[in-house]
Amino acid sequence: MLLLKNERSHNDQVSVIKGIAILGILWEHATLFLNIPVLNRIVSMPMLPLFIIVSGYCFNDYYYDHRLTFVKKRIKSLYWPFVKWGVIFVLLHNLFCYIGFYPANMGLYTWRDMLATISHILVMHTTELLAGANWFLAELFFGTMLFIAFVPWIKRYPLIGVIIFALVAVVMNLTGFHFRLRDVSLMCASYYTLGFWVRGRKLEHRLSVMVLLLALFVFGTLVVPGTFQNIIPKWIIPHYITVLAGSWLIAVIAWHIVTRGGWLSRILVYIGDRTLIILVLHFTAMQCVSWAISNSMELTNEYIIGSPIINGLIWACPIYFLAGVVLPLAVDYIGRIIEGCLKKIAYKL
Repeated sequence: MLLLKNERSHNDQVSVIKGIAILGILWEHATLFLNIPVLNRIVSMPMLPLFIIVSGYCFNDYYYDHRLTFVKKRIKSLYWPFVKWGVIFVLLHNLFCYIGFYPANMGLYTWRDMLATISHILVMHTTELLAGANWFLAELFFGTMLFIAFVPWIKRYPLIGVIIFALVAVVMNLTGFHFRLRDVSLMCASYYTLGFWVRGRKLEHRLSVMVLLLALFVFGTLVVPGTFQNIIPKWIIPHYITVLAGSWLIAVIAWHIVTRGGWLSRILVYIGDRTLIILVLHFTAMQCVSWAISNSMELTNEYIIGSPIINGLIWACPIYFLAGVVLPLAVDYIGRIIEGCLKKIAYKL
């Protein structure tokens, strides 16, 4: 893979890849009700796997001999955000119901409901509606745990590890025997191992190769059914090929963006370095838009369950998309200011 580090030894290409990926996910969620599955697959199919591949690509060799440190870091970066935001939304559930932020058919929580939901969140089994995108954090967490458990062997045979994790995922999907893990967790481990394997390899980006990859990607998105979250066993290999072609294309596009510099590169780097907060809060941001529209236009709460957008408002798609980017970044910015102020106060004390 092509590496481009700036003067701070920051891999801008990785950040741009992540920025493109999160924008693709937001576009899919903002346009879900348009019911154009082919367009959504073209935009979104490689995006979530691409996050995982990039994570594996960034694996630090230090963790070969410090696996417990790796586990602690993944708990901090994946498990803790899942639990923190899940619990916050549980505690806000009744308030959101009272103000009409949630659909009218969603009931209030009793304290027993809250405790039961929080207990499921603690084991990463389920979460609240507005934290629905956090399922990805749970699957990535379990996938990285599988990777680090077998990393001494994967270090010697990484490509075989990619294949074995994927094969076990297929077997789990076909038999339904999941060992308390999901087939998606195994696919996360497979894609993470793939990212680990491609480290130090330079991606070919000749025009003829790009045309071939584009043809494979477009054909795959037209033919291959299902999504990364709902993998169909007999289509897993074509799905894999489609994702790899799309990921390769995005990596090369990111390389060209970084080499040219300019405002687009800076924006995508900024977004790419803050993908977690966008992933966690973009549903809430879109729900804010729906709440504002429904109140200003006196609409009933005709929300699509599982997606916080109002059905049929085509003109609102760009607003949903922008809100999904801007509001989480604003929360992140305000949080950093508050954190900085608290540190200054603590230092003076």
